[in-house]
Amino acid sequence: MASAASKLKDIRKIRRNKQLETFSGYAGIVMIIFLVFILGGGVYDILERPASTLQTSAGTLTSISPYSGEQTINESIVSMFLYTSGFAGLFLIYRSTRVLYDKSKANLSLMIGLGLAVVGFAGAYVLLVLKHSA
Repeated sequence: MASAASKLKDIRKIRRNKQLETFSGYAGIVMIIFLVFILGGGVYDILERPASTLQTSAGTLTSISPYSGEQTINESIVSMFLYTSGFAGLFLIYRSTRVLYDKSKANLSLMIGLGLAVVGFAGAYVLLVLKHSA
């Protein structure tokens, strides 16, 4: 009888641990989404409601504000997309280290992850350089 009671206790611990792992996975995703929103300028967009494009002195339209204290909605969306692809790349790189049974799948995941991370963070850098040169 003691054996059945200890098995039941172990089953409850395992179920609780799985629920905790699921919750921590969702919490990590929510934190990444919040971080991308903050880094992309979502709070500024909500508070200031900037335009999507601006007219330059030459009369052309631009999506990048030339002032360092301002940004357009388009600039914010592009930066959020680039940060998301960078974090997705880092996640794929992490996942590639967890795949032990299929080396080709791990290598493919690693290469796609590296590509996404480089495109994401290099693109964010290029956006920053374009902003300061405009």
